[in-house]
Amino acid sequence: MNKFILVVFASIFCILPLVAQAYGENTRKVVATHYYEGNPKKEMVFYNDEGKEIAREYYHIEGRSSGVKGRIPDGIIMEYFQDGTVKSKALYKTNLMLNEAEFYDNGAKLSVTVNQWNGRALEKMAEVIYYPNGNKKQEVVMDGGGNGISKLYYDTGELYEQVPLVDGMREGQVKKYFKSGKLQFSGTMKNGELIGGKEYDSSGKLIN
Repeated sequence: MNKFILVVFASIFCILPLVAQAYGENTRKVVATHYYEGNPKKEMVFYNDEGKEIAREYYHIEGRSSGVKGRIPDGIIMEYFQDGTVKSKALYKTNLMLNEAEFYDNGAKLSVTVNQWNGRALEKMAEVIYYPNGNKKQEVVMDGGGNGISKLYYDTGELYEQVPLVDGMREGQVKKYFKSGKLQFSGTMKNGELIGGKEYDSSGKLIN
């Protein structure tokens, strides 16, 4: 992940409250998952402060936006847990989500997403998902076509897995590591499924 994205991630939690004050908090969103032709899609429904639906946003399940119906107000869109604590804060402009921060119910950060747009076309999406202890769990960077890379981490911070993404699916050479950094597994994935590979023990000896 490049330095620019990391700086944006670090800044989001400071910027969001200021933007919320500037625009006012008059909408919220509800997240649902539906299945179309067997494929899961994430759907967000937006309401104004009177409870009236004003827009719907659709996402590919891995996170890329696939379109908006209606008009999402510019500024911060809030989402809450049933007890009233903040579930997410997202910044929108001209129906495009610029960034989003999601939280666990105890207030700890769950994920941060940053989108880079070229006009109306998504140019790059970068997302970091966190363990409850604050360490990175997953890091994803991909272009508008869903091509990029995914990294998974142990809850203690060490890299566990790295694999390319093609059209949002894990595809190509996958590598898994011990906490020591030594290679544990090397294989090939196709359409998100493992089709073969080699496993090693902690000393580097081939197991199979």
